[in-house]
Amino acid sequence: MKNILLTTIAAGADVNAKIVSGTKQGLTPLDAANETNHTETADLLRKHGGKTGEELKAEGK
Repeated sequence: MKNILLTTIAAGADVNAKIVSGTKQGLTPLDAANETNHTETADLLRKHGGKTGEELKAEGK
């Protein structure tokens, strides 16, 4: 999983992409990692600028 995530980020993936519909609307990959207790993934996302949906909302994004 780590290598896939790093490759995706290196290719330009938006680490703060938000879910745009459904019950999880507004959540980011970091939110998903946190909800499922994937701490290594959450740490990598944070290291590469990942934020939660609430953090982005507070920034007006």
